[in-house]
Amino acid sequence: MSGSIRGKIARLGLIREAVVILALSFLFSGCGAHSQGWIDLLAGEPISQTALLSDLRRVRIIYLGEMHTARSHHRLEAQLLSLLGTGEDPLSLFLEALESEDEPWVSRFLAGELSFEEFARAIHWSARWSNYQDYRGLCLLARERRIRIFGLDGPAPLFRRIARLGWQSVPTAERTRLRLDHVQFDPMYQRLLQLFLPIHPGMGRTWLRQAAEAQEVRDEWMAQRIVRALHGRGRKEDRALVVCGAGHLRFGLGLPEHVAWRLPLPRRILLLASPPEKERNSGLALKRSPGQFLSVPHASLEFVDRPLAHYLWLPPKAFPLPREP
Repeated sequence: MSGSIRGKIARLGLIREAVVILALSFLFSGCGAHSQGWIDLLAGEPISQTALLSDLRRVRIIYLGEMHTARSHHRLEAQLLSLLGTGEDPLSLFLEALESEDEPWVSRFLAGELSFEEFARAIHWSARWSNYQDYRGLCLLARERRIRIFGLDGPAPLFRRIARLGWQSVPTAERTRLRLDHVQFDPMYQRLLQLFLPIHPGMGRTWLRQAAEAQEVRDEWMAQRIVRALHGRGRKEDRALVVCGAGHLRFGLGLPEHVAWRLPLPRRILLLASPPEKERNSGLALKRSPGQFLSVPHASLEFVDRPLAHYLWLPPKAFPLPREP
């Protein structure tokens, strides 16, 4: 790599830091220590909800990255769905918390044939997503506004097998049957995933690499779901609100990248910052390996040469800074 290129990359990193610092200083100045709101990460300053919505209505795909068990995130998601679902252009809601095979039951729920409780029992939602009740408001609002819901997630046994044995363990015939015969692995995303995935006792670097592969195969599965839904309806003005874990969206890698490879539509990526620890847990533990809140050093992310997202939400009391005397 030439010196000039290295210099440009270094300057880009400094600009990225300056944008965040500038945005935070604007947000907190004169607003007390517990401010909240949206930050435009490209402009480096807070943005009003009115301006945010105006921008979001100009794009076809809106990605919303949540912390699954943060109640404040689910309240904000319902608010955005309500505001974005009022336009003339049709809006569809895509949920990572639902699987693609749930579609027949989703259709019955949206038609009013099933209550939310009956729908959840029919798909055995509690067995695979313990805090499914946190999505109640979104689902009921979608039904009320006649917004179509799509489940994004795929077969968990497949993803677990890849995490345990690697992508090479999936035979060619099975890849073809599942429409996964053209999976592309992005080296930058794979490196990023290996920073954020926790290493459990007894699991070393091989497991970390395979777990990262499993994550990107999931992204590919979900991307195909979005592309088929938007393409299949045959309406150029259809819009998508995609609600999933923030780890699928950081820096535009993962899910947005896999969608863009097939359907390069105008998009926005919105990330929701984690609320204070005491407000994170919805009261229902997810049925998965115990999570760990990892601290990734800033210097470890300097290889990523793009913005984190378009917009970042700071929830109430996200940064309980001490007040100045």
